[in-house]
Amino acid sequence: MLRRALPGVYEGWIVVWSFALLIVVIGTVFFFGFGTIFTPIIHDFGWSNAEVSLAFSLRSEVGGIAAPLIGLLIDRFGPRRSLIAGVLTAALGVFGMSFMQNLWQFYLSMFVIAVGVSACGGPVGMVAAATWFNRRRAEAISYLTVGGGIAGLGVPVVAWMVEALGWRDCLQVLSGVIVVVGLFVATNIRSRPEDHPQPIDGDRATPENTGPRAPVRPMWGVPAREVMKSRAFLMLSGGQAAVAFGTTALIVHIIPFLEAQGTSKSAAAFVVTVYTLVSLVGRLGLGYLADRYDKRLIMVAACALIALGMPLLAFTHSYGATVAVMVLIAPGFGGTIPVRPAILADYFGTRYFGTVNGAMVFVQTAGAFFGPWLVGWLVDVTGEYTLGWLACGAVCALAVPLTLAAYAPGHLQARYQHLEVSGAEGA
Repeated sequence: MLRRALPGVYEGWIVVWSFALLIVVIGTVFFFGFGTIFTPIIHDFGWSNAEVSLAFSLRSEVGGIAAPLIGLLIDRFGPRRSLIAGVLTAALGVFGMSFMQNLWQFYLSMFVIAVGVSACGGPVGMVAAATWFNRRRAEAISYLTVGGGIAGLGVPVVAWMVEALGWRDCLQVLSGVIVVVGLFVATNIRSRPEDHPQPIDGDRATPENTGPRAPVRPMWGVPAREVMKSRAFLMLSGGQAAVAFGTTALIVHIIPFLEAQGTSKSAAAFVVTVYTLVSLVGRLGLGYLADRYDKRLIMVAACALIALGMPLLAFTHSYGATVAVMVLIAPGFGGTIPVRPAILADYFGTRYFGTVNGAMVFVQTAGAFFGPWLVGWLVDVTGEYTLGWLACGAVCALAVPLTLAAYAPGHLQARYQHLEVSGAEGA
């Protein structure tokens, strides 16, 4: 385990960077890389764009449905067990997909993959990381999501493997990579124990923040049933569902969109690489700013970039123009990823963070389900992507006013922080 091999290093950072490594693999294979098999599957089986898109939508929706239950299990049993089970399940789904012959087998494989990724993906790491940081929470989560930006570097490799090995053999190789990396990372993941000897946030140890005189920092949290009735949760989750509608459709369809314009698979995959690398500007930059300014307004700025860029894709007819629009959208997309869980932890605490985060992922994936399917259906009907990109832009624009309305639930914070502090003092 790295935390034993690196004495003196704050364990919270080991959790963050270990999970970032796993997200590189998950992002490469499941989120960004699967677009490389979209066109080959259509060619091999003759299925429609809508039928194949529905499988990618199913991946998002099943993961969202599973998220609240997985979040509850994380709160009770810790993130490591969830991660191990998720890695093995996702790898099984990828391996099984390599043998599919029918549409129902494609959907079943996506179902298994979705459950697995939900149990080992970024939200699991965010739950763990949120317990290790307070003052630097958004910054830490932004570092954790760096893996998603780096994942774009692997997409051209996946595209090359699809062309060189065929999509079936490629999936089999990737399933083995998932298992090896996932089980290694699992040894370094856990939530912060309340009696951990290192000061929270990785601050320098002093007599005041370590030892028996260290101040008690009770882990407070609003119960999930209260969270889900709050205006803040409903507005924020609605805004994130609107964003996911467009950004998930973008990831699923950008490679086939470029291929339809005559771009090669490798060149189209490179656009995804550019997109993910530029998203690091948002992941790191907006994550840094979110610890210093109003997180809600930082999220609004991120959503506005996405809403501005999505409809512009309807008017791009060249490779260079598409790259330019992707560069515009990418920082907004990247920024939403660390800022969303940081807002949740600030608004509702970390005691029930797994359950609360899972509930928001459930709502968010409703948008992620309908976006790819609608764009694929519109392509089947019209023969082009114009209406699909315009629809994505219109839906994404809803995220701006919804997020603006997601004010901090001061009454809930005051009530439950007081209860936890009183309990700690009484103990």
